[in-house]
Amino acid sequence: MGSYEDLVTNYRFRVWIENQEVSFSKISGLHMEVKTRMISKGGTAQITAVPSKNPRMLKLQRGAYKDGTSLLDKLRPGMYLEQGIIIAVLGRTGEIVMEYAVDNAFVSRWEISDIDALSGQILIDTFEVVYTDLSILNKTGAKWKNGE
Repeated sequence: MGSYEDLVTNYRFRVWIENQEVSFSKISGLHMEVKTRMISKGGTAQITAVPSKNPRMLKLQRGAYKDGTSLLDKLRPGMYLEQGIIIAVLGRTGEIVMEYAVDNAFVSRWEISDIDALSGQILIDTFEVVYTDLSILNKTGAKWKNGE
């Protein structure tokens, strides 16, 4: 059994959208799934996996910047991300320990947090991206895709 130092933390990560590095404070919605189907053969039942064709939703959040020159200022609902999204989780010394590739993705929603003069909070941009393909990249750069 590994030690505490072997656990992957989730607070240091890097993100590339369309091969441009962008910053986010929080990401949620990375998951894989398959649908199952029961098949009867000669009086016995067998369960088979059928890849899910339902889109999944990735939510990316960050503080809004006033410069207006980054890739994120151009992302709008309906935009197809031809080169996808790469999310790299970093270890304690900055090395990549986990890496995920999100492909076949569309920006489905963009919103900002409430504008509230009394809260003193940072204005937050939230991007929602629907996707169908998620791959886990291993150390050699090979992909493991959902259902493979």
